[in-house]
Amino acid sequence: MQLQQINPDAPNVFNGVTVSYGIAPILGAISAQARNSKRHRWTLYLINIETIIRDRKEKDTDADQIARGVITDCTVLAQYISTYNQLVSPNSKIKPLICFYFAKYEHINPKYLRDKFPKGTEERWRIRDKVAALIEDEGFLTSYENTDIVFSVEEGNGKYWPHKELVKDLNDRFSGISFRSTLLVSHVPFDFHLYKVFNDFTILESYTGAFKHKRDLGKKVFGDESIPFNKYTHVLLGDKWYMKQQVDSKTKKLIKEKSKNNNWNLLPDKSILESLVDMHLPVSYDTYIKPEI
Repeated sequence: MQLQQINPDAPNVFNGVTVSYGIAPILGAISAQARNSKRHRWTLYLINIETIIRDRKEKDTDADQIARGVITDCTVLAQYISTYNQLVSPNSKIKPLICFYFAKYEHINPKYLRDKFPKGTEERWRIRDKVAALIEDEGFLTSYENTDIVFSVEEGNGKYWPHKELVKDLNDRFSGISFRSTLLVSHVPFDFHLYKVFNDFTILESYTGAFKHKRDLGKKVFGDESIPFNKYTHVLLGDKWYMKQQVDSKTKKLIKEKSKNNNWNLLPDKSILESLVDMHLPVSYDTYIKPEI
């Protein structure tokens, strides 16, 4: 069994099926891993539907067409991942699981949600709901070869942070989910906090097809590799998608300088918190300590 490679003349065509230009590098990365003698054995794949929509929306404009295209991308992704799983661990005792999830970031506590979202955000949310309705009405394969496939749709009541809602849903349906080696496909930094749930956790970027780990997240989220990504830095510094920045630009610069000078990348989160408290930031301690992200 062999995974198909990217067609050089049509780099987003796989087995005659056209996928988005953002998803194509993911498929290429999986194909490359299949040819690697040290293939990673992931048993849980978490794929953010909003990321698939973002990647598809770069090319298409019609909402219904995008929604249909997203389902095509999900189908091809499921087939590729399943084929990869058969190559890596055909007799694994743990049956691999793909979870496509619908997170409702708009229900995050307004205190932490950005006042202004990137262009097209609300339209992505509308398409997200269209995709969920299509799958509800028409169904989707529940397994492919040796890999199970599930969809997790957040209730959106704001009780939990979206990534925690996802974990709760999976824990309710499957035992020992946190022990699985996990691959995440998402562009939303809130989801990166899942690194605290899974000991073996990797992010696969769309468009680049690059694999990222916790040590890479400071550069990815803040544009500065000297700042570690954790609950405290994320709340205070925000991100370009959904998390509101809680400090002014001057304070943000001071935090960056403190992180670099004190080598925060080498410190545990507790020590980083102590360093932040010692700075007497112009925000309440509760603002960055209390959120259970």
